[in-house]
Amino acid sequence: MIFADMRDVRFALRLLWKNPAFTIVAALTLALCIGANTAVFSIVDATILRPLPYPHPERLFSVVTEQRGHNAMYQQVEQNGRAWEAIRDAAKDFDAAAFSYGAGGVNVVLGTTPRYIKQQRISAGFFHVLGVEPQIGREFTRAEDRMGGTPVAVLSDQLWRSLFRANPGVLGAKITLAGEPYTVIGVMPPDFRTNAPADLWTPLRPSTTGEGGGTNYRVAVRLHPGVSEAQANAEVRAIGARLFHDANFPPGVSAELRLIPLKRGLTTQVRKPVLLLWSAVGLVFLIGCVNVAGLLLARSAVRAREIATRLALGGTKAAITRQLMTESLLLAIFGALAGTLLGALALVGLKRLDIEALGIPSSTISLDAGVLAATALISVLATFIFGLYPALQTIRADIRSALVQGGARGASGSSSAWPRRAMIVAEVALSVMLLVGAGLLIRTFAHLAGLDPGFDSRNVIGATLSLRDVRYAKAAVVNRLYEESLQRIRATPSVEAAGVGLTLPYQRALNDWFTVRNGVHSQEHQITDLTYVTPGYFEALRMRLLRGRLLSESDSANSQPVAIVNQAFVKKYLSGQDALGTELDAGEIVGVVGDVQEQAGWGAYGPLSPVPEIYVPAAQLKGDLSIIHTWLTPWWVVRSRDSRQTIVAALQRAVAATDPLLPFAEFQSMDEVRAQALAFQRLTATLLGVLAGLALALAAVGIYGLISNSVAERTRELGIRMALGASAGRALRTIMLPGLALSGAGLVLGCVLAIAGVRAMRSLIFGVTPNDPITFAGVAVLLLLVALFASAVPGWRVTRIDPAQSLREE
Repeated sequence: MIFADMRDVRFALRLLWKNPAFTIVAALTLALCIGANTAVFSIVDATILRPLPYPHPERLFSVVTEQRGHNAMYQQVEQNGRAWEAIRDAAKDFDAAAFSYGAGGVNVVLGTTPRYIKQQRISAGFFHVLGVEPQIGREFTRAEDRMGGTPVAVLSDQLWRSLFRANPGVLGAKITLAGEPYTVIGVMPPDFRTNAPADLWTPLRPSTTGEGGGTNYRVAVRLHPGVSEAQANAEVRAIGARLFHDANFPPGVSAELRLIPLKRGLTTQVRKPVLLLWSAVGLVFLIGCVNVAGLLLARSAVRAREIATRLALGGTKAAITRQLMTESLLLAIFGALAGTLLGALALVGLKRLDIEALGIPSSTISLDAGVLAATALISVLATFIFGLYPALQTIRADIRSALVQGGARGASGSSSAWPRRAMIVAEVALSVMLLVGAGLLIRTFAHLAGLDPGFDSRNVIGATLSLRDVRYAKAAVVNRLYEESLQRIRATPSVEAAGVGLTLPYQRALNDWFTVRNGVHSQEHQITDLTYVTPGYFEALRMRLLRGRLLSESDSANSQPVAIVNQAFVKKYLSGQDALGTELDAGEIVGVVGDVQEQAGWGAYGPLSPVPEIYVPAAQLKGDLSIIHTWLTPWWVVRSRDSRQTIVAALQRAVAATDPLLPFAEFQSMDEVRAQALAFQRLTATLLGVLAGLALALAAVGIYGLISNSVAERTRELGIRMALGASAGRALRTIMLPGLALSGAGLVLGCVLAIAGVRAMRSLIFGVTPNDPITFAGVAVLLLLVALFASAVPGWRVTRIDPAQSLREE
């Protein structure tokens, strides 16, 4: 049997070698499809499929709040301090820990050298819940994880090596973190990672007010041995029932706590775009398989006499099927080998496209053993998808007809042509789905990129640093830093304007409540964006002043509180009354500026939009700013005629002269800030656009192959028709018509499928409707042009047929 199998392999290799054009086209088609699947599967594996790198990850869960009502269900992963305390204090079937989802920037000083690092705040027991112990030292205790607890820190292996040169006696060492002395109590293992790229971990110190008054914590649990998920869920629901007993939900709305796998809880934001990308690449894979199946069907027509002869001489259908499937398997192996190489190259390209815009650390994406095994499985699957049906069709051919009529003519009837035509319709329909999806994402990106920024981004540099520092908890100290550093920066001859703002355009500002104290719309507890700024902020960005005035140095801590609002604020909250002079709890409105694009974080504003905003003078802030600077880092903005390097150096000198222990975290031009805000939309549009383009190219190859094969089969027939008076143009139309008709049928079917499919990506579409007529019309025109070209190129050979030669051959 093995000898027979080897004979099949040798025979298949010989046939493929004798038909290089067919072999190259089929293998290249598979390589492109398998390569795309390999690259995308690497992303899916890293974000969704790969187990968490902790012991017994199947016992790790995330606590979510599930709200139901009005035929909808919403899960919120974040919890407030009250919920965390209820879970922590009542848990019996599991261990629980809370953590901040992201890693915030903070300054660390060892000796006299400041350094900007990433800090994640975690509760006591966090490492225990994950099942990982420090390689040196210990984790936090409950006494340390409370307000007023001893300041302690656990270092990552990398920070330990860079700060302390891997000194094993690091325990008890002192570092200055956020302006406060911390004691090092542990070092984590080299391969330890959490959901955030942290250099260091400190106690969360949770509360039910301030930060804990909002949903700013996440909760992870590990089930005790012998406890089932159902038991733990029952306990969590009971805790939630007590927690929400007195909650004031709208009528028909209810809420409960429940558990979901921790992996899913950590990837809630990235799951939809990654699954969309996986679905898209799966469609490309199907299109490629259909394409190769069509090539095999066309080739089977050419081999009809050969197969019929083998059957007539006693060959069994099973043996012939095995031999044909061997050819398909070899094609799949060639495609898999080339596809793996293409997949590796595609991964390099993905990382250069800023794959981290999806919230995926690029270091976690690789062609590991699991991905390569999946590639092998895909290749075997492809063999059966594109190889089995053509093989079965081949051995079902009528032996007598094939032997008498011979070759392609005998196999070109309608009974053997319709399967390939159906495949072309399927290819085109799937391509239309991808093209529509890509078109909507491209239109979304174009809409967002084309929005009026509301300011002049030219020659502006932004610089940010962390003020999560006990030395800068009070507003007066913060303002002294701003005043002194800005004085030094403005002294630079080339600087036209400079200021500081809590956030920049294109970023998410602080969400806050406000009250209108007078006027037509006097009311309380409305939500808005709020940004504190210094004089010079609006001038540096050249934001438009629509009414009133901008801030000045006279708007100080001792003057009347004032505020500036944007046009979106006036439209939403002050329509029908004069904004100037309106009293807000933040101050009297003295100016109205034009809108800039921002990330809202509330309401239905989409990724970027003019969001209602209040600007208040930084000099008039009072009290403790530490909570604000836990979430946001202020930005210095400078407009200058000098080069970027010159301004960066001037900024560094100005701040270092004011406080040498405050290192800048990053410098960005406003164009870079804008690009960062649009990175997610750019990446999804690019990836789906590339896949849609690949699908369209494959569909074009399929149409080309169908028409080319039709020309080869009907050359004599068309030559005779032309000899009897038919024009070359009519013959060309006869040949091209099937390709165009099949493309039209596929277009209609694809549009129907696309209308249903875009519902899954509705949350990714902004500025256009899901059934956008421009997108659908553009896809239709593009597809028909490609189909026309793919049909015309092989059909053009019809015009060069010699009728006399055709008559002589007949």
